[in-house]
Amino acid sequence: MIHDGSADDYQRLHAIIHTMEAEFDCHVRVILGNHDRRAAFYEGYLPADPGPYYASRMRIGNNDFYFLDSKVSGYEAGWLAPQQLQWLGKHLRQAPTKRAFLFLHHPLDGPTMTNMHYAILQNTPALLSVLRGHNLGGVFSGHVHFVSSYLIGDNILNVVAGSAAYAIDCHDPHHHYVHEGSSYQIITIDRGQVGVITRQLLHGKAVIDELTIPDTKFVGRAPQGYE
Repeated sequence: MIHDGSADDYQRLHAIIHTMEAEFDCHVRVILGNHDRRAAFYEGYLPADPGPYYASRMRIGNNDFYFLDSKVSGYEAGWLAPQQLQWLGKHLRQAPTKRAFLFLHHPLDGPTMTNMHYAILQNTPALLSVLRGHNLGGVFSGHVHFVSSYLIGDNILNVVAGSAAYAIDCHDPHHHYVHEGSSYQIITIDRGQVGVITRQLLHGKAVIDELTIPDTKFVGRAPQGYE
């Protein structure tokens, strides 16, 4: 939401989103990204401290939407803490007839994420274990600054959005090229069927920066509390 923001920044963001909700008569849910500051977000955006992670569920008709917190302070990569996975599993078991849709910042591991293992969700197998056997409509994420979609686990649809800030070409494992770029996605759910459209606002061809990646492997050790 905000790059290294203060509590005042998040308070202003909350006011903007509240205006959007009234203007468009819609629901707005937010999730933390790796550039967000959890303490500042808690202080400036929320009415109360939710605890070690910020996760929520929204129910519309026969669909349950889960908004998960994969941010870990001090890391680019993401994890889902055991307590959060237990929370998710409990709600999924309590609503077996509902179709579940998950939103989190970090993508799950999949065929197009090979060059990004160091940055994506590090405990994908643990999440897939929780999701196994449930009625999943899809998992939606961002973070890597390029658009992708793939099936993993029990043929669970994973859709990764691009970025509103800039685009990254990660085809070279150790040299990731940054371009000017901005896009967003529209997810349509109709009687349990899902479709996604990417709206490209800007796509620059010139390379404006290069990121050198010495090691694309998964992070070796999980932070304390995420084992």
